Order: sequence, then C-alpha cells, then structure tokens
Amino acid sequence: MINLDDSHKAGVYYHSTNKINIPAKLFVSREYNVGIIPITIDGVLEYHRRLFEIAAAAGSISEASVFFENYMNELFALEESVKGKKVGSYIRLLKSWLFDSNNSAGAVLKGWVENRFGLIPFYHGQSIPGLYSKEYYDYLQEWMNSRTNKNSMFSQLDLLYTYTQTIIRAYCENHVPTITLYRGVNDLSDHIIIDQLSKRKYCIELNSLSSFTSEKEIAEQFGSKIIKAEVPYTKIVYFSEALPRRSFSGELEYLVIGGRYDVETVF
Repeated sequence: MINLDDSHKAGVYYHSTNKINIPAKLFVSREYNVGIIPITIDGVLEYHRRLFEIAAAAGSISEASVFFENYMNELFALEESVKGKKVGSYIRLLKSWLFDSNNSAGAVLKGWVENRFGLIPFYHGQSIPGLYSKEYYDYLQEWMNSRTNKNSMFSQLDLLYTYTQTIIRAYCENHVPTITLYRGVNDLSDHIIIDQLSKRKYCIELNSLSSFTSEKEIAEQFGSKIIKAEVPYTKIVYFSEALPRRSFSGELEYLVIGGRYDVETVF
C-alpha cells in the first residue's frame, strides 16, 4: 500500500521546472497520452546531432546500435578503469535495474527522471510520502551517491533516451504514437488509483519509472494481476531490443516514465 501525504494526494508531486520542452504536469497528464508531441532534453540534440542523424540513417537497429555504443565508449571512456574498477556505465546501470529496481542503480535512474522530466517518485524501497519526508531524503542520498552516480551518468542517460527515441521513430512504426504494454502487479494499490473508470478500467499514477513488457505472458510471471496500458513512445527510456548485442534478459522489458495512465486489468 502506498502511503502519501496531502500534497501527493492532491497530485502535487511534480517539480515546476524540468529540462524538457514541455512542463512536467503536461507531460504526465492523461491529455498528453492522447495528444503526443516529441520530447527533447535540453541541449542533447544540439550537441550530438550527428550521432542521431547516423543512427536514423543506419538502416537497422542493429547497425544503429553499433555506432551508438562505439560513440558512448569513446565519449565516456567506458572501457577504461580507475584504480582497477570500471568507470560508471549506462550498461551496468541498466543491468542492475533489471536485477532490482529499488537498489542504488534504481535510485540513480529515478533521480535522472526527476531531474530531467520533473517527476518525483512515490516509492523507492519504501513509500515516499512527500518531498520533505525522511524517506525522500534517503532516496536523494542514494541517487547522489558517487559510487553509482559517476562518470557523467545523467549525460549518458540523456543520450540513451534520445537514441531510443531516434530508433523508435526510424525503425519501430508499431511503437508510434503508442505501444500496448503489460505490467504484472500483485495489487493495484501498489500504484496510486486516481479514478475507477469501469469494472476493469482505472486511471492510475505510475511511479516515476517502471518496468513493462510487450508480452502479456511474461507479465504474468511478475504478479497475480496484469495491467495493460497504451504507452506513448516518448515515455520509453529504453527497451531491450534497442541494443541487440546486449542480452540483458528475455523479458522484452521497457523502462517507462510514470505519470497518469488509463489502464485495464486483463486475465
């Protein structure tokens, strides 16, 4: 059960500023989900335009991913070690998220979503009842910890998100403007229920970053209930097919930015 203070219950848990081209409250709204516009993070396209032009023209996700990974390795020196330890890498961060979304890697990813998009999480290992709570401070300390959040990690994630958006538009027509995704849950109260629309349909608030899958059968492995949502492509941070050389898991996983979604429970 998610426990929230009055400000969260009123829906006031988005920052008034962010680093994308629309306000957080619009980006997370139900209205945005049916009136989708492209999202850009400040400065990313301007500084790395050639990367995304080549990725879009590569001819396939496989070819685009090779160029992207090489670009990232060169820009952030991802193959180097410091005192015998590998430098911080978006690849290791993703692997760690897939293992446990409430660990330090999960805190960094949620921190990046908060910093760039303006969404404050309401859960990270425990309910976060409000912006001024001890639980929020615990999460803040974790995502700022330099053991995980290092080597310009937020900048790495900026490029990963923009790369994902580029290949979706170039190679994944079935993802635009939305894609049907599934999430296994044990109880809908793990999310914030905004409204019950019918017997099986709800408007819910998703945590700032959540995992979905494109296969209902896979979602069944992660909870006794399955929710189905139409997810705007602009809210997909990463999906497992975006980097074909990286076999993170067989779960066809999608990292989805939160906010309000109309969902349906399916069986």
